[in-house]
Amino acid sequence: MKDRGPSVTIDIHSHFFPILSSAQSKILDPNKGPWLDVRSKGYGMIMTGNKEYRPVRDSLWCPERRVEELDQNGVDIQIVCATPLLFGYSKPPRVTRDWAQLINDLTLEHCANVPSRLRPLAQVPLQDVEMACATASQAKEDGHVGVQIGNHVGDRDLDHPHLVEFLIHCANEEIPVLVHPWDMTESKRTSRYMLQWLVDMPAETQLSILALILSGAFEKLPRMLKICFAHGGGSFAYLLGRLD
Repeated sequence: MKDRGPSVTIDIHSHFFPILSSAQSKILDPNKGPWLDVRSKGYGMIMTGNKEYRPVRDSLWCPERRVEELDQNGVDIQIVCATPLLFGYSKPPRVTRDWAQLINDLTLEHCANVPSRLRPLAQVPLQDVEMACATASQAKEDGHVGVQIGNHVGDRDLDHPHLVEFLIHCANEEIPVLVHPWDMTESKRTSRYMLQWLVDMPAETQLSILALILSGAFEKLPRMLKICFAHGGGSFAYLLGRLD
């Protein structure tokens, strides 16, 4: 057999949160904009306006610490994208477009510290197909290796004509797409034990895959589209028998 050389371990899905100030967060939302409160060495708190959202470690914003963790876990290259909290799909498209450009620039800056180990994924204003396509193309030109999108925009699943149009654009432009579940429906039953993330999030991914399959949208997408559904496809694979 031909020797293929040493194998390379690539983590295709990891999140990043830049050191955004409270003032910067108001670009997206004057009252509930996301920002990072660095509180002590190695730790911080993601904030939404004045409300605490989630405690985090410095590997989320520090490239040197991130690479240390890669070494500890035997990972050679990591694909880095912003946390879905930063998508901003519910805001006016022009606001989200400018916000996406800020986040994309900061993601490029983060990865440029160790370019041999970290590769950036962009985000787009997915609620407006023309702006989303233009932002994705610009991101590729700027050095991003693909785009990350949410699995839906409000009530529009991935089979919506505008979102299918965006996926076709990415296929034609050779821009890989990572689909990430987000914005799960709130319920008292899933508000405890992190069940929104443990149950609803995998279900969101399954829903978006089924929307593409059952609508026939997959048949409209060019075969060269590179699309990946985060978290191993969520609960889709485990319920494939039921689908059949």
